[in-house]
Amino acid sequence: MSQDGKYSDEKLLADLLQGGADIEAYERIFHRYYPMVLHFVKGMLKDDVMAEDVAQNIFMKLWIHRFSLNKEQSLKNYLCVMARNEVINILKSKRNKTVTLRSQVPEPQTSERTVEDWYSYMETNALLQSDIEAMPPQRRTVFKMSRYEHLSNMEIAIRLNLSVRTVEKHIELALKDLRKSMS
Repeated sequence: MSQDGKYSDEKLLADLLQGGADIEAYERIFHRYYPMVLHFVKGMLKDDVMAEDVAQNIFMKLWIHRFSLNKEQSLKNYLCVMARNEVINILKSKRNKTVTLRSQVPEPQTSERTVEDWYSYMETNALLQSDIEAMPPQRRTVFKMSRYEHLSNMEIAIRLNLSVRTVEKHIELALKDLRKSMS
């Protein structure tokens, strides 16, 4: 028996795996484990809003992949492993986004600066800023949030109410435009 005295995890998982996929079993699993998953993710991310989004995604994936679950596995452990993997992916994504646009256009070293170097740097930077400002508004906003505010794609998606894939596409197109104009 479980905490609520009615349904064990094994029974809930078996009900979830049956042909019609029992929505009540899913709801019971959600209500039983969502607080634990949310607490676990909050502890790792230290960001309440993102933690809620991640926890909800975990349960969405549970529903989507319900027919591939192993009825012998521990439901609690399965959810914890999913949560840990989601957080690791987010943290890796954040770490990979720390490269700024300024590092792509290096400023001349102080001791080696000549008037020509400084002028070339300023001219390149001005062209770059001009190209960024010429982007469509949504692409420009996404690009600036990514490169200047160092936000992850997930954070940008949440702030702008977009999908992560849309954010990725905006960044991809922005970089393509900049590469084209710089060459």
